[in-house]
Amino acid sequence: MKNLRSILVFCIFVFSLSVFAAQPPASQDQDKQSDHAGQGHRQQGNMPSAEAQLKHFTEVLNLTDEQQSKVKSILEDTHKQAHAVMDDKSLSQEDRHAKLTSLHNAAHAKMREILTDEQKKKFDDMQQKMQDHMHSQENKDK
Repeated sequence: MKNLRSILVFCIFVFSLSVFAAQPPASQDQDKQSDHAGQGHRQQGNMPSAEAQLKHFTEVLNLTDEQQSKVKSILEDTHKQAHAVMDDKSLSQEDRHAKLTSLHNAAHAKMREILTDEQKKKFDDMQQKMQDHMHSQENKDK
């Protein structure tokens, strides 16, 4: 059940996974998490905050100020909606998964709309790494 919830959260926070895929090994990552404790860099479930994701995307994709503003809005809105879905105890796991997948797809599409062709390629590469990481984790759990 815990693994399923993690997979669901990973699906909606595709941006978060791309952050994980690009981070150093776990021991260094844990040090970073403790360094940022209380600063809003990590949220429930060890998922990076919208602020931390924006910082990562700005660095990796070289976002302009205008793009940063738009991406921040997308990330904050997606986080808000995802938390509402996760907190909705009236939803079945299947319904929750469907809604989170829909949110993920919508956020992904919105992000791509504001990126240049070069940024889209980098973004797509990040997404592929995330998918590969997710599939390797699923295979480990089997």
